[in-house]
Amino acid sequence: MSDIATKAGTSIAAVSVTLNGAKSKTLKVSPETRQRILNAAEELGYRRNPLAGALATGRSRILGLMLPFAWAYADHDPFYSLVSTGVTACAARYGYNVMLYSATAEDEGDRAAKMIDGLVGGLIFVSPPPESPLYSECRRQGIPYVTILAGRDSAPLTVNSDDFEGGLLATRHLVSLGHKKIAHLSGQPDVVTSKPRQQGYLAALSEAGIAADSKLTIAGDFNRASSYAATIQLLSLPADQRPTAIFAANDLSAHGAIEAVFDAGLNVPGDIAVVGYDDTWYATVTRPMLTTVCMDVHTVGHRATELLISFLEGDAAIQSHSVLPVSLSIRESCGASRRT
Repeated sequence: MSDIATKAGTSIAAVSVTLNGAKSKTLKVSPETRQRILNAAEELGYRRNPLAGALATGRSRILGLMLPFAWAYADHDPFYSLVSTGVTACAARYGYNVMLYSATAEDEGDRAAKMIDGLVGGLIFVSPPPESPLYSECRRQGIPYVTILAGRDSAPLTVNSDDFEGGLLATRHLVSLGHKKIAHLSGQPDVVTSKPRQQGYLAALSEAGIAADSKLTIAGDFNRASSYAATIQLLSLPADQRPTAIFAANDLSAHGAIEAVFDAGLNVPGDIAVVGYDDTWYATVTRPMLTTVCMDVHTVGHRATELLISFLEGDAAIQSHSVLPVSLSIRESCGASRRT
């Protein structure tokens, strides 16, 4: 910085205040001096050191991202890849970097909390468990954070989707196609989105005058393997109790269900209709293509990051809690196209 100070004809302290955003109660840099410093820095090829800026201001332009499960980092999971893409795209747009935490929120909360670095400007938690120690650690260190799909009460800043409405839309659609025995492959019980999706499913059955059958709700746990096994269990029911349609809590579960139906020598949607949830790219590569509830996963990640950055930059007009709408993307797996 001394070279910049010499070229601009000012002090090193003035250069530090200008380039790193360091706060000073005694030193004020005039607009003219600030411009000379910026011009000198440009001519000398100066590149700002993010770590130095963080030490000077007490915060950085680095955002931390933590996913809920170890398998969420796998490239075969479409939901978390799309959320991460939305986060990084928004961060880049506003000049922030993203640091991906190797620890996860799933039953590693204490260990994950110890890994939180106070030099990050803020943290983004995707579907963290309720009452996670991550929250108290952020508050202890004074680190702002936003939660994705963890419920409105989970944090001062939250982004959620209307999961009850999603369950309602999916099940209503299956009812409208004439199905009365509709099964539900539910999500993981400790994930906040699971319950309202199931409640929407039950509400749609009730309004159609269809009694809920507990044998037709089985945990799919948001993954293919569990949902495959759950569907095999459903198909083993007596013929008069077997479902004619399945509403799965996410697209991976729906894919597991489709595989199980075909492996049992049956057909989708001819014998059993299937509807998923999320509308990731996965929905268009399954065969048949998947009818699914669309929650625009990329936008969820983008909106959460935008919300956090707005808070960090002092935007007093931000909407602290966002609930994104859902819709139904009708494709082949529900059989609707055959009935038109």
